[in-house]
Amino acid sequence: MMKSLETEQFSTSSVALNYKGKIDPASETIPQEQSKLEKAPQEFWQAIKTVIALQNQAPPLQQISRDTDLPLSFSQERLWSLHQLKPDSSSHNIPLALRITGLLNIPALEQSLNQILRRHETLRTTFTTVNGQPVQVVAPERTLTLPIVNLQELSSDQRETESLRLATEEAQRLFNLDSGPLLRATLLQLGEQEYVLLVTIHQVVFDGWSEGVLFRELEALYETFSTGKPSMLPQLPIQYADFAVWQRQWLQDEFLDALLSYWKQQFSDGLPVQQLPTDHPQPIVPTRRSAHQTLVFPKELTEAIKSLSRQEGATLFTTLLAAFKVLLYRYTDQDDLFVCSPTANRNRTQTKGLIGYFVNLLVLRTDLSGNPGFRELLSRVRSCASGAFAHQDLPVQQLVNSLNLVQTPLSQVMFALQNVPKQPLKLSGLTVSSLDIENGTADFDLSLSMVEGAQELTGVFKYNTDLFDDATITQMLGHFQTLLEEIVANPEQPISSLLPLLVSRSLTSNQEHRELEREFVAARNMLEVQLTQIWQEVLGVQSISVTDNFFDLGGHSLLAARLFERIEKTFNKNIPSATIFQAPTIEQLANILSQEGWAASNSSLVVIKAGGSKPPLFFLHVLGEGLEFCKPLARHLDPERPIYGLAVGIMDEDSANKVKDASTHYIKEMRMIQPNGPYFLAGIYCGGRVAYDMAEKLQAQGEEVAVLALLNSLRDAKAQKILSVRERVFAHSNNFLRLGFPYLYRKMGLEHTKNQLMNMYCQLYDRFGLPAPQACRNFTYREKKKAGNPEWVFAPQQVYHGSVTLFRAIDEVAFYDADLGWGKMAPGGLDIHDIPGNNESLFQEPCVQVMAKKLRACIDKVQTDEGSVNLEHTT
Repeated sequence: MMKSLETEQFSTSSVALNYKGKIDPASETIPQEQSKLEKAPQEFWQAIKTVIALQNQAPPLQQISRDTDLPLSFSQERLWSLHQLKPDSSSHNIPLALRITGLLNIPALEQSLNQILRRHETLRTTFTTVNGQPVQVVAPERTLTLPIVNLQELSSDQRETESLRLATEEAQRLFNLDSGPLLRATLLQLGEQEYVLLVTIHQVVFDGWSEGVLFRELEALYETFSTGKPSMLPQLPIQYADFAVWQRQWLQDEFLDALLSYWKQQFSDGLPVQQLPTDHPQPIVPTRRSAHQTLVFPKELTEAIKSLSRQEGATLFTTLLAAFKVLLYRYTDQDDLFVCSPTANRNRTQTKGLIGYFVNLLVLRTDLSGNPGFRELLSRVRSCASGAFAHQDLPVQQLVNSLNLVQTPLSQVMFALQNVPKQPLKLSGLTVSSLDIENGTADFDLSLSMVEGAQELTGVFKYNTDLFDDATITQMLGHFQTLLEEIVANPEQPISSLLPLLVSRSLTSNQEHRELEREFVAARNMLEVQLTQIWQEVLGVQSISVTDNFFDLGGHSLLAARLFERIEKTFNKNIPSATIFQAPTIEQLANILSQEGWAASNSSLVVIKAGGSKPPLFFLHVLGEGLEFCKPLARHLDPERPIYGLAVGIMDEDSANKVKDASTHYIKEMRMIQPNGPYFLAGIYCGGRVAYDMAEKLQAQGEEVAVLALLNSLRDAKAQKILSVRERVFAHSNNFLRLGFPYLYRKMGLEHTKNQLMNMYCQLYDRFGLPAPQACRNFTYREKKKAGNPEWVFAPQQVYHGSVTLFRAIDEVAFYDADLGWGKMAPGGLDIHDIPGNNESLFQEPCVQVMAKKLRACIDKVQTDEGSVNLEHTT
């Protein structure tokens, strides 16, 4: 029991919320850690007594019936809620990349992975809602087919580059929690005996400890199946769903009261917002892109830190955490600081061998007031850590809700120590090594993960590049090492005298950024007054301008959910929480709410790629919702440029009116994001006509259109050539050679037959007054457009006098005028770019890469010619 608590207390994960570090599940106490326990302070022994008393009250952890709805664990529920707010984020992807050398038995590897899926229900789990509550759905069976990507024909350098690209792409590919699967595997073959195995798992079913379970079982199963033997692994005593039910039964009544009583004492006055000094203010739409830097401490310094820990009866975790808090103190000038730290939360024996998400997040708050010496501060941190880990069973979500801590974002600073050596995967007869692949997202603004090696300590700073420059983190790493050197030289030294050169700093806290930039605008109507009152209540901030950004005021995803609950109750409008990323100010939200007949599902505005410091690019389309087909293009464009889409959703009775005057409708929605120019517009197919009309209207209103790009857009039907029989045969022959039999099938009338059936299908829905599915609505739009219905077919009439950039698919040039009908409509100049492919392949690889490169070059040229365009006009 002592070993378990000691290990869980101080061997926390090495990677933020992905919790990649593992806690040794062994039950024996080794001599080195026994000596630590003998020197542990009295409060540590009291913590152990508290844990034992609380755990003895727990009901037995056993299998439960699957004939009822299976709840999520509290930790899962937190991740599920975050996913609902940002379903397009890969921040909770856990990527594993393993280089394998030798004669790999691929069938045995695939069989081993499938056996692991059969053993662990959580890897066959998806999530849905029943009566508004999320539940787990466990599939009785799921078979994984291991795809093999052959890279052997590439050169050595190309193989490495391509394998890294594929691994990174796979690590960032999104999961669907509703349909699954939540574990993916791909095998890259680089040579006859060289492979890279990619495994990506969503965090809602996996944590750092699970990685160790996965590797141990994979090792045993691969060796067994390679020799043709059946699995000898023992049956698991319980599954994750059993734990989730047990946890909810346990965390109530007296036990919950005992945990809450401790944490209420810690946070009776709330939590302070930490004013981390940053290089940049929070962007309008955060990207949370990450980077990391590493520092290896010299052997002499490592030994001195360990020696100081032994002298003070403290663990290495406590000493390093105390030093890290001094660093934060010197950077922030705050003497009330909290740091989050992950814990494995596997206190029951039955959970040791399970794959699943058990991790909890502890909030470690320390009072640094009174200018204590480091030795005194170490005692305070030790007391804080002992109490926190003794009461670690309270899930962080319960802590936040019960103690009303939602006003304080917990994703600012994280600290972890991995002091149990990470066990690599070992496959019989093979050499296996791990590759460093990340999902590219920062769960925390700043996190420090320490790794204890045999001879030295390693520190890894992971940081949010929205806020910090690389040079700043490099300096911070150096400061941390200098700080530790000063501490071990004189532990009695007052913390204010440590790092004396860090008295003045060039960085600015986010609060200071906001105060410098802020121009207060009071509520100007009753709607803004009501919204201001809601924001004040939710954020706990009294002075709020209608132009203040929700996230700059301390808002975060959990607060966003609460905000929109209050908005729904007050205005009786059901608005998705994700709207806050599109309209993060009271002014913008008021504009949305004041639109007559507005409903979230009917909005044309979608976020294709969030975040970035440059002015946004708007894709304009007139069919469909989500603009999913544009995402490959967006990925190849400037990562610093946010991309939004405006597409009339064929979803409601008002669609025809929207299309008829789409440009006016789109300008109105675009201005919610960007009130003033210069604007960057890209019209897609028929959306090019809308983009052109928007540019003309904006120009007439005195706004600047920096770029007007038309992506394979026809001016009107007159742009189609009238070809002779010989010309048409020649053109169709070329297209058949390029496009193959699908092109021939369409010309043989199969497409016509399909359209007739779809027309009958749509008429049935119309006759019985039933809501038609999306496929029918899109079909109806296309047919009306073909028929020349004036409500659905339109072309710009007024001339836009700025320059126009036209991208045309060269496979279809033979059928249309060379300028696609835009020549006379572009007195300001028409720049034409040819893209390989046809209308269908334009937004697919590899054609989309060519278009993205040329489009980006056009945008960059405008900004180079006219000077850098800033975001002062945006909200």
